[in-house]
Amino acid sequence: MRVSVLSALVLYMISLNGYAEDAFECVEVGKGERSQSIFNICDVEVEVLWCHNQKAPGYGRGLCGYQERYYQKQAVLQPGEQKQNYFSLPFNSTLYIAACKGGHYSTRQVGMEGGYLCD
Repeated sequence: MRVSVLSALVLYMISLNGYAEDAFECVEVGKGERSQSIFNICDVEVEVLWCHNQKAPGYGRGLCGYQERYYQKQAVLQPGEQKQNYFSLPFNSTLYIAACKGGHYSTRQVGMEGGYLCD
């Protein structure tokens, strides 16, 4: 009986909090006028974390693993919204992306190798 009550309580708390879902498939990377772009192609709000591998001067703050954090940049994109930035989404670099459905703090970094969880 105690296990059943505990299970019911856990399920109830989950339903109240509404765990976020992975939204990696919602983020499309493209090319803008001055930088790469990230675009929310889904019909829900998506939080995106990202970093890149461009080591040229001026791009260090977006570099993966900079100052003991893997992902360096964050944005919440509304459905159909696109983001461009010369320094954080530079041309000639690979972008590493984490994305979850939901607003701020939906996406949590795990470790220093690109892992993430949706909260």
